[in-house]
Amino acid sequence: MNVGLLIASCLTASLSPGPAALSTIETSLRYGQRRAFWHTLGLAVGETPHLFLALFGTHWLAQHVPYAMTAIAVSGLAYFLYLAFTHLTHPRSSLPESAGLEGGALGLFLRGTWVNFSNPKTIPFFLIIIQAANVPTDAFAWLTTGVFLLCTLGSEIGVMSFYAFIGDRLRVRLKDAATIRWVDRVLGLLWLALGVLMAWRVWQLLEGQH
Repeated sequence: MNVGLLIASCLTASLSPGPAALSTIETSLRYGQRRAFWHTLGLAVGETPHLFLALFGTHWLAQHVPYAMTAIAVSGLAYFLYLAFTHLTHPRSSLPESAGLEGGALGLFLRGTWVNFSNPKTIPFFLIIIQAANVPTDAFAWLTTGVFLLCTLGSEIGVMSFYAFIGDRLRVRLKDAATIRWVDRVLGLLWLALGVLMAWRVWQLLEGQH
């Protein structure tokens, strides 16, 4: 196993724009960098099942539960479109100064968990990383699994903390209602674009099962 290449691959995957990065910046914009920590922790937890599936279970899942990945992708598609709809139809005029129900630690943690868990591209990313770094997957090994967990989850937390910092710096510049509504609409369009990409992914999964 090439640990250096593993770390580089994990950082590249985490830095690539996607649902996790967008959700982190948005969370930090609304609630600040400190509260975004719970969201980041949720992202790490949400990708953990995909991590183990990529290491040891993808082949079994494809053989015994062929529509499992499609179901996950459809749930992600529905969630992304829901976020797009709420942002575009109900843009906010102010940012909350304190955490409400949505901005509570548990709510932000669950949102981060769902964003990464419902993203079907997480497993393909992991499979590419495993192949690039020559990570052994023929049998469970504590050392291999531990190093893989440390590199992947460490990269995700580190990169998303950076995105949270960017969102927090932007937050202090958002003072007037018109700008906040404009930002919400832009975020809505980005979620809509991700939803369209997710729909294309669902179509590809369905085509591959026929």
